[in-house]
Amino acid sequence: MNPAKDEDQAAELTQSRVQLHGRFSARILASEIAVLLLQCLLALAIFLPAIRAGHVDFRNMYTAGYMVRAGHCREIYDTAAQKFFQNRLVSKESLPLPFIRPAYQALFYLPFSLLPFRQAYFLFLALNLGILFECMKLLHPDTPNLARINFCLPALLFLYPPITVALMQGQDSILLLAALVGAYACLRRDREYAAGALVALGLFKFQLVIPIFLLFLAWRRWRFSAAFAGVLVALAAISIGIVGVAPLIRYFQSLMGAGSSLGSVAGFTLRMNLMGNLHGAFSTLLKGSSLVLPLTAAASAATMILVAFRRPRGADALLIAIPASALVSYYLYPHDMCILILPIVVMLDRLTGLGKEKYRFRRAQIFAAVLLFIAPFILIFALNQFWLASLPLLAFAVVIAARPSTAAQSTP
Repeated sequence: MNPAKDEDQAAELTQSRVQLHGRFSARILASEIAVLLLQCLLALAIFLPAIRAGHVDFRNMYTAGYMVRAGHCREIYDTAAQKFFQNRLVSKESLPLPFIRPAYQALFYLPFSLLPFRQAYFLFLALNLGILFECMKLLHPDTPNLARINFCLPALLFLYPPITVALMQGQDSILLLAALVGAYACLRRDREYAAGALVALGLFKFQLVIPIFLLFLAWRRWRFSAAFAGVLVALAAISIGIVGVAPLIRYFQSLMGAGSSLGSVAGFTLRMNLMGNLHGAFSTLLKGSSLVLPLTAAASAATMILVAFRRPRGADALLIAIPASALVSYYLYPHDMCILILPIVVMLDRLTGLGKEKYRFRRAQIFAAVLLFIAPFILIFALNQFWLASLPLLAFAVVIAARPSTAAQSTP
């Protein structure tokens, strides 16, 4: 044997592998950029008239940022003030689109209010696309099996309709997705304090992150819970400092108006049949019955208790908590469902890499994940029946929590 020749062959093999990996990574990067551009084109093609008319959800957040900057911070929950500034800054409407976020989030939109509405909208759209790109990159190590099937597949999954809807509406749901993806990456590295803080930054959609916090508390993930609680207190203090106590009380009182099937916030009707969760399903099926809230509360409590009995390890806990949280959330519109892409992508990759002999429930879990992925494609053309999305969400939440120790194995 010639040691020198063997070393040369090993070096050549290593170099070829590096080059192959580099070409493969470049193809994945190109596919991610292509998907983002396609989503942007879809958003503009479908929603450009609404953008021009200011009929997008971004109008209330943009206006709240302006009101804080202009010294009207204590009026951001006042219906008359919201209507005045939205009509002045965006477009004239008979009713305002209410700002139903904790006051601290208005600070995030303050810089956008320095621009006219349309320019601010497109700047926020560009920011959302950049955030989606970073989410894809963070999840890249968790999608080796999907990438082996087709290097475009992980990126193509981000064409999930709720993500496109969030882009079109100028919604903040993608910001929450980024916080959850970042938290998942931190949990993979056993950085629980950072993960808890990141999830808490998503308290602008507290109906989705509070159930996650409660599950981590039930699972005795003390470091995560302590960081979440600390950030929660800080954000609550900032919100009180911005608007004061009385406006915050009125804010929470207005949110309670969403409790019935024909609930409203500041005169703006909440369409419960657009909600793909338990609340939306019960509200639509029972059509204004007084049993809606009791049944929703009972079913939500049962779901949380059953999931709490599971003790998932590491980052798997977040994969289980997200669908459970979405299912029991107070309200869940189509764009809010974009956070489900995280457990869908990761679980599909893991299940694709499991052989039939290793896990007999593999087919059921793959079916539930695929059904949850394709349901919004169908229901987006029948928005009045979007509450039906609660059924695949329920199935996915059940099967993903059923056997976390097997179905949610960590990828090597």
